[in-house]
Amino acid sequence: MDRNIKKRVSAVLKYKQMNVNRASKFLDMPQRTLNRQVNEDGNISMELVYAILSNFPEISAAWLISGEGSMIADECVIPEGAVPYYNDLPVSAGLKDAFDPARENPTAYISLPTKIADFYFPVSGNSMEPEINDGDIVGVNKVSRNEGIVHGDVYMIVTNDARMIKRCYHDNNDPNLIWCVSPNYPSFPINKNDVCALFKVVNRIETF
Repeated sequence: MDRNIKKRVSAVLKYKQMNVNRASKFLDMPQRTLNRQVNEDGNISMELVYAILSNFPEISAAWLISGEGSMIADECVIPEGAVPYYNDLPVSAGLKDAFDPARENPTAYISLPTKIADFYFPVSGNSMEPEINDGDIVGVNKVSRNEGIVHGDVYMIVTNDARMIKRCYHDNNDPNLIWCVSPNYPSFPINKNDVCALFKVVNRIETF
């Protein structure tokens, strides 16, 4: 294998705006193993090469393995059943950019044996720790506002002012209110009319 492949693997992670910690979770590799191969004196394994090519379908296999051609393949073939991942749209209270899959370009795609979620996002912040930790990746499915929430389930809520993960409860007195609850911050209500989009959290790739 080309001895410069280490540089190309690093270039892929830089292109994807991923550090070793996030990449290790995304590629399902131990962080210490990935760090040793990328940043220390370890050799790049074929396992890592296959993981990159499986999860980043736009990366050229010829370029990654031998340095031939360009990093981005001429034709990007998305694996069947792969789910889009948005690395530059972390879920955290206080973010003002709502998520619209029609106008957002995925950073990459996640392939799992069984499709569980429609979209994946990284988590920023500790409001839901220890249930969902900073740096985790969550899978979500879009829910119609008319369908409403399941009392006590965890959702990604998009309003005009924020995109956040909270455990949601119905208000006992006002049917127009949703109570947003997290372990580390005070609970607060939001009006259903202020919800731009609602996504149920159905999967989590946790930090190790």
